[in-house]
Amino acid sequence: MNRRAFVKAAMLAGAAALVGCEDKAKLAALRERARRLGAGLDCSDVSRLQPAEAHTREENQYRQHSEREDQFCLGCLNYQPPADESTCGTCKTVRGPINPDGWCKQWTKALT
Repeated sequence: MNRRAFVKAAMLAGAAALVGCEDKAKLAALRERARRLGAGLDCSDVSRLQPAEAHTREENQYRQHSEREDQFCLGCLNYQPPADESTCGTCKTVRGPINPDGWCKQWTKALT
């Protein structure tokens, strides 16, 4: 490997490391926001749902608060945020009110 190739490879590796750090910082900030928004929300009322709709929550193991640092509803492609952040959102795959700090097995990373 010549010097030019080495410098180019080192620069690419450095840029990749910076992008990785930036992504981790964005994820940590989004995780903190999800916890803050979801802390005071009770999104467990499924009384307006049909039994089959309520069953999607059980089938997908929906939880109001995620224990996973990298998977939570606010960071999910299926999450539909509410107009007012002091209320529950919705989801494309799980019916009923959804906590931004929640999680289910249908979680899919949102495209950024």
